[in-house]
Amino acid sequence: MPGEDDKTQVADTEKKTDAPKPNRSFKKLILFGGIGLGVIAVGVLLALFVLKPMLSGSDSASTGKTDDKAKVEHADKMPEAAEKKEKSEAKHNEGKEGGSEGGLVYTIKDLVINPAGTAGSRFLSVSFGFDLADAGVQSQLEQREALVRDALITIMSSKTVAQLTDAREKEITRLQIKKRLSDLLRTSEIRAVYFTDFVLQ
Repeated sequence: MPGEDDKTQVADTEKKTDAPKPNRSFKKLILFGGIGLGVIAVGVLLALFVLKPMLSGSDSASTGKTDDKAKVEHADKMPEAAEKKEKSEAKHNEGKEGGSEGGLVYTIKDLVINPAGTAGSRFLSVSFGFDLADAGVQSQLEQREALVRDALITIMSSKTVAQLTDAREKEITRLQIKKRLSDLLRTSEIRAVYFTDFVLQ
């Protein structure tokens, strides 16, 4: 029965040659799987510690750029917004406050003016308070608000930066405003003019 022995030898040799192959391929699978897991772990760590801070920094930079654009648009609309705000405040009598000696203080807020000689490169944001002796003068100020604002803008825009920063010139400006508004409203009931806000940039 030499045929059976040949089959047995062939089967034994096949078994011997086949047995190491699965063992080697299993080791290769474990090796490549381990390398793959290592690469994934390094990628996750890289994403967490390097890319995330970089991306969050670029998001804040883009947010900063968006904020800058919003500020520029707001600066362009500032005079219009201030004017609307003042009109609504005048309508709702928010300009009334208790003044000295039982009088009223009427306010005009947030006038934005370019000082003389600056060619539009500087601006002044200013608010005024007017000490009034009579409530009737307040209604005149409200009714003629456009004329009052025009007078204030004209006087303030005629001043140079040096005049606006000098204390004596500020007193002169107060007197000019008081005289101009008294003439405009034909009254002597404006007791004093106050700068309630004064920002020169």
